[in-house]
Formats: sequence, structure tokens, C-alpha cells
Amino acid sequence: MFLEKYARSFFKRKMVVVGVSILLVILLLFKTGYLGEGNKVRIACVGDSLTYGSGVLKTRETNSYPAKLQKKLGNSYEVLNFGLRNATASAQGDLPYLESEEYAQSLESNPDIVILMLGTNDSKISNWDPVEYEAGLRKLLESYIALDNAPTVYLIRSPYCFAVDGSDIAEYTIQPSVVENEIGAIAKTLAEEEGVSFIDLYSVTDGQNELYTSDGIHFNKSGYELFSSTIYQYLLEEIEE
Repeated sequence: MFLEKYARSFFKRKMVVVGVSILLVILLLFKTGYLGEGNKVRIACVGDSLTYGSGVLKTRETNSYPAKLQKKLGNSYEVLNFGLRNATASAQGDLPYLESEEYAQSLESNPDIVILMLGTNDSKISNWDPVEYEAGLRKLLESYIALDNAPTVYLIRSPYCFAVDGSDIAEYTIQPSVVENEIGAIAKTLAEEEGVSFIDLYSVTDGQNELYTSDGIHFNKSGYELFSSTIYQYLLEEIEE
């Protein structure tokens, strides 16, 4: 009788210890970001085909810059790709990002960090209007800044691009001179006015034709590696501060 009672008591204590241990493991997993999507730092990558991964279309799930950034940051982060091919910041462009499903989804994702880059498509001959570009980019910035969880916002200067035939107009009627001289200036001024971080991707990629596909606009794998590494370093510096 005594042995039976002792055995039952021992078994109960054992189960309590096991239960507490399991609970601690679960709590640890949540804390480190390995369990529970809601506990991870969520990053919304907003942009055009350069964000989407058009230059590595067949392998974009692993070679686009958001995918590479995810790999660099690890399981404590969730990097979401809201890139939209042909998108413009301008509301008067071919495909205004402000009117897209990707835009709505990016807002609903409740991001902790927003990485915004639009401008290359705005530079197209039929799209380019500096006033409209500034207005659209400002509206985008302010909509993310105003989110309830107050995410950290990074505005990226659109990267270098070039005409493969050496002319003034690149593929898709994109204007490299506009990207270099006007897009960047507007973006930098807006970043200062809105109080968000500015990342100069143009300077990082300037003149490096080997980073691009045959159209001179979209990154290849090497280009996306540099792109993701640049963003990663900026994030790392802020984390360490």
C-alpha cells in the first residue's frame, strides 16, 4: 500500500517537472523567434521589379534580395516581399503602387521595419514627372510612418542602371540620367524631411555593369547579393546601436 502511494506521488511529481520543462522550452522558443510568427521581427520589402526579383525570375524565392536578406538575418526575422513589377511611386504612372494589392498587403502585414524603393519605373519617358514622383513617394512614406506600431522606415535610393547600346535611353524607355540626378535627390530630401533612414544604393552599384542582366536594369544573382548585403549591414548597424 505504501509503495503504491509512493509510486503515485512520484509519478505526479515527475509529470509536473516534465510539464514545467516543456512550458519553459516553449517560452524559450517564442522568445528566440523559433516558434510563433507573431514574435518575429517582420520586415516589409516594398518596391518594383528590383524588389520582386525579375532579374532572377526562375529562382526569385531564393535569389531576390528579400530572400537573401531573410537568409542573412535568420529565424528571428520574417522578411516579406511586396515587390510589384512595373510599379511607380507616382499616382500618374503605368502602375501606381498606391493602388495595388501589394500595397494594401504591406500595410496589413503590421511590419516592424519597412524597406521602400521605388523610382526606376517613374523615370520612364511616359511616366517621369518630378512633382508627381515626390508626391507619391511622400504619401507612401507617410502611410507607413503612420502605422500604429510605428515601424522603422528605410528609403532606398534607386540603383544605377544603364543603356546597353550606350544611348541616353535604356530598356523600357527608362532614363538613366533621371535615375542618377533627379530620383536620388528627391528621395534623399524626402528622407530628411520625413525623418527616415536613407540608403544610397546608387553609389554602391554605380558603374558596376557586371551586377546586371542583359537589359542593364535588373540585377543578376551577384547584384542581388550586393543589394541584400548592403541592406543587411545597415540593419546590423542599427541593431548594434
